[in-house]
Amino acid sequence: MGNYKYDYCIGTANAALKKAVAAYLKDAGFYNCGEGKNIPEFLRALRLNQPWLAIIDTALPPGNIRQLASIIEEDGLAAALFIDTVIINMNGYMMLKWPVEAQVLSAVAETLCLEYARKKALKNQIKGLEKKLVNRKEIEKAKGILMQSLEIDEDSAYRYLQTRSMEKRITIIEMARAVIANPGYFSS
Repeated sequence: MGNYKYDYCIGTANAALKKAVAAYLKDAGFYNCGEGKNIPEFLRALRLNQPWLAIIDTALPPGNIRQLASIIEEDGLAAALFIDTVIINMNGYMMLKWPVEAQVLSAVAETLCLEYARKKALKNQIKGLEKKLVNRKEIEKAKGILMQSLEIDEDSAYRYLQTRSMEKRITIIEMARAVIANPGYFSS
């Protein structure tokens, strides 16, 4: 697809706005991967294409642009840039008044994409840490069951989990879950 850095979807019923934005962003290395002329169509395009950037005309029909902004943010669909073609207050969201210079639009778009990538990476890191914490808690619970059932110390309980997981060719977390699910099976 050439030298594109990011893709975007645009939500507007204004053909002149769409054409100008496409020209500005193409020169900056952006690729248009979808569009919508109304809110439901635009949301479908975002969910289908999963772009880096959503560019939204504040006059996008029908209805509530603030609600659309909330959906995009809560579902993590894309970085959102609102183009203000009608007077609307979008506190808390990035908005540019139309018309806007090409350099300003492309710089803001790129910055939003970089920030979106950073947030996405942080969210993935948090999910990974949460999963590790849950796994660690399950291992600790299994060790506690084994320590009580087999009357062994903590290190021995951990080695037991390791050894049994290798024998059964399963992960240590799967072994811990088996101990938790059926603690009587592992009694002396």
